[in-house]
Amino acid sequence: MAISLAAETQPPAVKLYLCIAVTVFCWGYSPIGVHSALHSYTPQHIALLRFLIASVFLLLLVMKKGIQPLKWKDVPALAVLGFFSVTLHHLLINTGQQYVTAVASSILSQSIPLFTFIISALLFKEKISFKQWLCILLGLCGAVLVVSGDHGFGMPSPYSLLIVLAAIAWGLYFNLYKKFALNYDALSMMCYIIWFGTIPLLFYSAHLPDEILHATWQANMSIVLLGIFPSAMAYVLWGYVLKNMPLTIASNFLYCSPIVAMSLAVLFLNEKPSMMVLLGGVIIVGSLVWMNWGNRRTIE
Repeated sequence: MAISLAAETQPPAVKLYLCIAVTVFCWGYSPIGVHSALHSYTPQHIALLRFLIASVFLLLLVMKKGIQPLKWKDVPALAVLGFFSVTLHHLLINTGQQYVTAVASSILSQSIPLFTFIISALLFKEKISFKQWLCILLGLCGAVLVVSGDHGFGMPSPYSLLIVLAAIAWGLYFNLYKKFALNYDALSMMCYIIWFGTIPLLFYSAHLPDEILHATWQANMSIVLLGIFPSAMAYVLWGYVLKNMPLTIASNFLYCSPIVAMSLAVLFLNEKPSMMVLLGGVIIVGSLVWMNWGNRRTIE
């Protein structure tokens, strides 16, 4: 399924909501797919194979739709964006998910906007209101509950902290994306970022063919699904949505992603999230909803 990112007229609302639903489902599936693949693959090989598949998928897509030429002066910026959003983020999150439940991983990923605000204030000196700081502190308290209660109440697992570091990496990516302000359309930008982010992962290509041959069919299917859907198609659909819907409206639907992840984890991984994880998730999502409450607009 591929949808053009260039829309001359406002598409029907049902089409936008369908794209949002598919995107949310794809991203909700992501931690489930990683957990399934970890039975046969190392965290590094999951990241590499996933984005090799995504890179090929996007290459086939742009062969049909076209892509803006790469400007050599933009290579350093694109390489940095790819490193934080693809290389570092997925190495951290895959490693963390070896000992963190899919539900907790998905909930912790929702803390990305909190770290985006913190980084923008600390590194880029952007003004943060008192309400936003209050929401950030509330959300961080929720994150502490999640990392402390994933396997029963206790000290935070170092693997849970890797998921938090992955969220911080994405927070850096969002801020740098805005700061660099590169002049590409959404599809071209996404392709270059993913391709540049995949290059460092090639460092882990040793023994990958052997791992593919000895992996279970379920793990291989999970990798293929991760590469095509959460890593490629979801970004294409999300770019289409953002072309036709305000970010403040569209982003609210992403709060459904942990619900999808939780449902899939219960059905297919037999996970039973603890009350602390659920409470932490409610606090994180609630803090983000409160932060964005005054910014709501409707689709015209």
